[in-house]
Amino acid sequence: MNCYETVEMKYWNINSMRDRRFTILSTASMPLEKIPPLPESVEIRMVPFIEILARQDEETKSRITELAKEKHTVIFTSVQAVRAVTACLQHKPDWKMYCVGTETRSSIGNWFGPNAIQHSAENAQALSEIIIGDHIKEAIFFCGDQRMDILPEKLKNRGIRLTELIVYETRLTPIRLEKPPDAVLFFSPTAVRSFFSMNSISPATPVFAMGKTTAATLKQYTGNPVIISSEADKAFVLNLALEYAGSHPII
Repeated sequence: MNCYETVEMKYWNINSMRDRRFTILSTASMPLEKIPPLPESVEIRMVPFIEILARQDEETKSRITELAKEKHTVIFTSVQAVRAVTACLQHKPDWKMYCVGTETRSSIGNWFGPNAIQHSAENAQALSEIIIGDHIKEAIFFCGDQRMDILPEKLKNRGIRLTELIVYETRLTPIRLEKPPDAVLFFSPTAVRSFFSMNSISPATPVFAMGKTTAATLKQYTGNPVIISSEADKAFVLNLALEYAGSHPII
């Protein structure tokens, strides 16, 4: 079985009505079914600023296959890691799983079933505390090449034997925008770096961040107000921006 090759599809969702002036730019794509009906005053543009590529080398595929034959505690902090791993599985392994975020939990549940998830949390810091509290001795961490240090450092500092397996890579795909947006949505620190490598925003433009780590990265690039989502879910971030647009109409 071939590993999942392209994790996210690039597409634009542009409302073409001429009088829609408040433009929300999402720096990642999301399923159309997660986008609610839009008010006539809002336009959404989706321009992915990163590309996710699952690793397809024989060593990675073989390692996943071997791990699937054994009982393990495994950790997922992104839906991309779940997709990359499950694309290489022939059967449902006997794994006890911990994960970060609503989307990651949903992706795991769709493939393994909801009972496979031991615990989930909204961020890596909270998940690491849960794992420590469960007295886990060792675990497998399926991650990307740009993974953050928070979870692995905290677990290793508490003596947990953590094996990291990189299953996907993140590539920056910066694009210079011709039209400045009225609000920007960010879902990862990598997308923040990609966006600001070719773009700037006006001081009044609000930015929306999924998670504290993404918000902290944003503050390295801009002094603009950062609105942080309380949930690790793209649709939730979008709804925050829509609420903002509704209370800040462009005149």
